[in-house]
Amino acid sequence: PHREDNSGTDGCSIPTYAVPLTNLATGFAKLATGEGLAAERAAAARRLFAACMAEPFYVAGTGRADTAMMEAGQGRVFVKVGAEGVYCGAVPELGLGFAIKIDDGAGRGAEAAVAALLAWLLRADEALAARYVGMAAVTMKNWNGIEVGQVRGLPLS
Repeated sequence: PHREDNSGTDGCSIPTYAVPLTNLATGFAKLATGEGLAAERAAAARRLFAACMAEPFYVAGTGRADTAMMEAGQGRVFVKVGAEGVYCGAVPELGLGFAIKIDDGAGRGAEAAVAALLAWLLRADEALAARYVGMAAVTMKNWNGIEVGQVRGLPLS
């Protein structure tokens, strides 16, 4: 239930509630497909989804992984970062949604994991999968521009 004892305030200053990852994934699948929704809600979901696909920049903004992944997918992928290492998304053509949580709460690990997941889910489109593979590995540099490590989303098999 939505109670104060399982809620907090997110980075956008709105109240948020603890939600199981399964429920988030199901919600994103319903948003992307309209399946399991009443006609009026399905129409609203289609409208929201179409707006996000038409203008992915407005989902996240400049320099954000959400924007880059959605732009790469060209209307085939919806992703949205959440708080503390949560990342959700949907691939409508596959009829699925997904939600992940990175235990340490870091966004960079979640971004790499989602890019690797998208590469695997869309592996039949080799060119698109290769773009996501490229997004799944980020070289880390220190303040002097020296490479100090890499964050990698592991390839799925």
